[in-house]
Amino acid sequence: MNRNKPLLTVAKIATDRERNAAREMSHSQTELDIHMARLNELNDYRQQYLQQFQAASKKGLGVVQLQEYQIFLGRLDEAIDQQQKLLEASRISHEERQQLWLSLRGKVKALDKVIHQRQQQQLADQRRREQNESDDQSCSLAHWRML
Repeated sequence: MNRNKPLLTVAKIATDRERNAAREMSHSQTELDIHMARLNELNDYRQQYLQQFQAASKKGLGVVQLQEYQIFLGRLDEAIDQQQKLLEASRISHEERQQLWLSLRGKVKALDKVIHQRQQQQLADQRRREQNESDDQSCSLAHWRML
């Protein structure tokens, strides 16, 4: 097992990095969900405000009221545009973190496979040595009995 010690150290470091990447990916997913929820809220609010505007328009609006509605709708559109940009940046960041995690996860799996193969090989080598020792003892015992 001494032969595996450096590999086990590398595997532990890789596993730690993979866990950190998974944690960061989880945080980025949460951030993405928050940005999506905020965008949905803004869109819903805009839709409600637009319905209020249309209802008020049917009753008749003065020039000042019409301008106020238009200004506010413009501000809502700007907020929605800004939120869409934040959402897109968050989506890109999440995808990058997800790719990093997948890459690190692949490395951890590969290291685990190599470690497992080495351990299996060491067990087979140990069994072979024990069998050879047993055979040698049997031969020696048989040789002494013949004398």
